[in-house]
Amino acid sequence: MVKRRQIGWLAALFFLRAAISAWSGQAEEALNEGLKLHEAGKPKEAVRQYDRALKANPKLAEAYFNRGNAHYDLGQNEQAVKDYSEVIRLTPKDAEAYYNRGNAYRRLKKDHLALKDYTTAIKLNPEDAKAYVNRGSIHFDARRYESAVEDHTEAIRLNPKDADHYYNRGNGLLALDKKEQAIEDYNQAIHLDPKLAEAYYNRGIAHADSDQNEKALEDFTKVLSLNPNSADAFYNRGLATAKLGKDEAAIEDYGEAIRLNPKDPEAPYNRGLAYLRVEKYDYAARDFSEAIRIQPRNAAVYVYRGISRLYQGKDKEAEADFQKAYQMEPGLKKKLQPMVEEARAKIKQKAKE
Repeated sequence: MVKRRQIGWLAALFFLRAAISAWSGQAEEALNEGLKLHEAGKPKEAVRQYDRALKANPKLAEAYFNRGNAHYDLGQNEQAVKDYSEVIRLTPKDAEAYYNRGNAYRRLKKDHLALKDYTTAIKLNPEDAKAYVNRGSIHFDARRYESAVEDHTEAIRLNPKDADHYYNRGNGLLALDKKEQAIEDYNQAIHLDPKLAEAYYNRGIAHADSDQNEKALEDFTKVLSLNPNSADAFYNRGLATAKLGKDEAAIEDYGEAIRLNPKDPEAPYNRGLAYLRVEKYDYAARDFSEAIRIQPRNAAVYVYRGISRLYQGKDKEAEADFQKAYQMEPGLKKKLQPMVEEARAKIKQKAKE
């Protein structure tokens, strides 16, 4: 069992409108004071000033817009949606209001509504890369990878110097199993931003999936130079190292992955396999037991623990593991029983020597 992980999406930043229309009197004063407070990192206090502005002028779209921004920053997404909806009622061609409401809908896990808003924002302002990026992220999450790639291609057209756009399109291409094209995009992302750890990581995934394990190892090593606490990078470097036949080095990497993320069953499972290959059966059995503790419904792990126990001379416990595994997943016997018989034959041969 080999598992690789892909780093998540780099979404466009939430858009805060800085420019506002000039208004006279109390509304103007309160609106400008609210902006100052908001830009100073005080969104709660800013809301009070926007409230004042709207009391003085209930049709002031800028106040609704910026109060929506403040609510968004405070995590008050329902209120943000209401404010952006009021902006849209007052100024139906405001692309930024649709874009920001889309962001609030995403936080509320209402992606179907966010998708509509991003699409409207694009219609109103087809030269704004942000809406393409965030619509692309919805397509990606919904596994509409071709559509995601199209949106990120538009973002690249509009802003070809942004590393994140190439990274995001690379993710879509990788999901479509277009590994060579994905690697090209990750290369460009790294060229534009040499410290973008996620691009090295996902390029490592693409290299590993292409059986270019030396290159994968280099990429995961680079990730670790940028982020030394990445459990996933240690884990995946361990997989690449193991494929290169360097089990002792792989064991070290799996150990770091376990230290950083002790709840992940995959690292002890794969370290157990490496220990099995280097004939350290006590350590292998220990790791398989830990993997079973974390993920007790993984039938294959019982088989490998059983094999380890055969080498330990614990035949009764080994047989119990095999029976447990085959009860959980009957089809596994045909697949893994030859390995069990091979282990028994090796043990028998050693006994004769």
